[in-house]
Amino acid sequence: MFRKIVSILFVLTLLSTTAFANTAIIENSGDNRYKSIRLTPEIYNNANSDLSDLRILDANGEYIPFFINSSSQSDHNEAESYFAETLTPNFQTEEKDKKTYIYIEGLKNLRLGEITIETDSVFQRMVEISSFGIRRELHNLSFSDTVNKDTSIPFNRNISREEILTIIIHNGDDHPINILGITIQYYADELVFEGVSEMYTLRFGADSSIRAPIYDIVRYKDEILKNDIDRLEMQNITFEEIQPEPEQYDFRMIFNIVTAVVTVLLGLLIFLKLRNKKGTSR
Repeated sequence: MFRKIVSILFVLTLLSTTAFANTAIIENSGDNRYKSIRLTPEIYNNANSDLSDLRILDANGEYIPFFINSSSQSDHNEAESYFAETLTPNFQTEEKDKKTYIYIEGLKNLRLGEITIETDSVFQRMVEISSFGIRRELHNLSFSDTVNKDTSIPFNRNISREEILTIIIHNGDDHPINILGITIQYYADELVFEGVSEMYTLRFGADSSIRAPIYDIVRYKDEILKNDIDRLEMQNITFEEIQPEPEQYDFRMIFNIVTAVVTVLLGLLIFLKLRNKKGTSR
C-alpha cells in the first residue's frame, strides 16, 4: 500500500508539470555568425504579452541564448524603416443602431502603427475604438479632380490586448460605407542569436508562470547589431504537448512529500505494533 501511495504522488506531480507549447522550425542559412528571426502575428497572438515564454532550441534540444531586438527600444524613424510590417487580417462587420461595427481578429499583442479602412464610398464620419480611447473623424471625399482622403487610424505603436478589436463607425442616417478591406501596419520584434546549427526550433506558449531567460548575449547586443546579420525564415507553427526539462521538476518538494508520508506511515506502524504488544501482555 505504501508503494502505491508513493507512485500515485509521483505521477500526479508529473501530470501537474506537463505543459503545452507551440513550436516553429527555423532553418539556418547565410555565412554571417549571427542570425535573426522576425516574429509573426501568429506568434504574438499565442505568446505572453512580454514574450517571456520564447525559447530557441538547437538540433540537439539545447537552449540557445538570444536577445530581442525590439521596435519599442528604437527611435521612431528606425522603427518606421526597419520594424514596420503590414497585415491583412480577417474581419467581420455588423450593422446595428445606425453604426457599423468592424470586428478584427489576430491583433492580440501586436504593436500597432495604424489601421486603414479600404473603401470606395464617399463619406465623412466619426470613428471610435473604445479600448484605446480613440475617437476621430475619417473621410473620403472627391470633388472634380481633387481627392481628400484620410481613412487611417493611428495607434502610436500601442499594443493591442484584445482577441478581437472593435472599430465603430457612426453612420447617422446615412447608409453604411462599403468596406473593401482592412490593412494593418504594425511593428515586429526579432530574435537575434548565434547560429551554428543547421536547424532550430522556436518554442512558445502563453504561460504567465514562465519568466524571461537572462542571457549574457544581451550585454553585448549593441556590438552584434553593428555587424551584418542573416535574416532567417520561419516555417509553419505546430501545436504539441511537451514535458518540461528535468531541472524544471521540484525534486526537493517531491522528496519532502515522500519523506512526510513515510514518516507518518512508520509512526502509524510503530504505534500499532506497540498497541498490539500491550494487548498481548495483558
